[in-house]
Amino acid sequence: MATLRNQLKVFLVVAPQFEDVAKDCFKDLGITVSSGHRFLGGLIGTREYCRNFMKQKVEYWTECVTKVSKAAIRAPQAAFSTMTKSLQCEWEFVQRVVPDCAETFVPLQHAITEQFFPSLLGGVVAVEEKRLFQLPTSLAGLGIYDPTETAVHAYKTSKQGTATVSEAIKGLIAFQHEQHLESLTTARKMRTKAKEDDFILKFESIIPSFSPDRQRALRRSLKGKTSTWLNVLPLQNYHFDLSPLQFRDGLDIRYLRDPPCLPPRCDGCGTALTLQHALDCKMGGLVIQRHNEIRDCIGDIASQVWTHVIKEPVVREADVNNADDGLRLDLGIRGEGYGNLRWRHYLMSKLLTLMLLPIALVHLKPSWSLELKRRRGSMSRL
Repeated sequence: MATLRNQLKVFLVVAPQFEDVAKDCFKDLGITVSSGHRFLGGLIGTREYCRNFMKQKVEYWTECVTKVSKAAIRAPQAAFSTMTKSLQCEWEFVQRVVPDCAETFVPLQHAITEQFFPSLLGGVVAVEEKRLFQLPTSLAGLGIYDPTETAVHAYKTSKQGTATVSEAIKGLIAFQHEQHLESLTTARKMRTKAKEDDFILKFESIIPSFSPDRQRALRRSLKGKTSTWLNVLPLQNYHFDLSPLQFRDGLDIRYLRDPPCLPPRCDGCGTALTLQHALDCKMGGLVIQRHNEIRDCIGDIASQVWTHVIKEPVVREADVNNADDGLRLDLGIRGEGYGNLRWRHYLMSKLLTLMLLPIALVHLKPSWSLELKRRRGSMSRL
């Protein structure tokens, strides 16, 4: 047989009671006889063999999480991408092909909650925050799921999706590719719908444990779909890579946590400095810095399309007797206007940036959406 040309690659998996008999029968062929072995990314063998194999894999993954947690201290964004885009996918695949393995993932779950989360955020993480972080990013989480929970449903979904192939191998039915794709798609849709419903219930059960301000911030993140930046790879060519301080500040603002390294007092008004005060205070300069960053970002993007981009163009010169009477806008872009193509290159579109942070307390009443409409109306009258 062609498969016996390299006996070192031939394995015979038998029940434990037939292992000695099989070794005696195939001893001259050099075939390895055992009660279990890896096969196509999964396992074939007894429950004891599968359990021991999974323990070894979980120990390896736990060690990897520990190393990634140490790296997260200095490079949190890279560690977060490694966890969500690579490492987490490894055990999710194995869970789809190995049954009854949820209990073996308890040490891994402990490493994620007790080591990775504190290292990622650079401080102490509360119990309710750990539960929240294990939700999808679209539901105000971090998309790092509890492996003990994903293992319960992963194998069941995989088995339902491949039922057509299994029955065809057993000779019960004739294999049909269209039927297999249909059963696979149906199993995926059912599991996706069940996961969404389960995550929504968990979100609603977790959020009452937070303060009203943090509840408002979390619901705003859910309603506004402001989680895309967490799913972006930290590519330096596109300026998607954030410094450790920038990434952790983004998480702190997302979850309304006070950053651990805040100065004790605001340098503008002298009030005790908290994250909420930094977002609200107009004397400390942080509001102006955020405004200027948005303006500069829009200007950089516009300069890649149009050649004439001016920062802070003068609309109305200030009066000699009244300096406040002058008017400057944020950006001027020449050639961007609509209308007659003949005159487009001589026209300048002037932009005024409006920065409104929905989670700031100054926009709590009446609501940030009404405040945005009011600001738009005042800008249109300039």
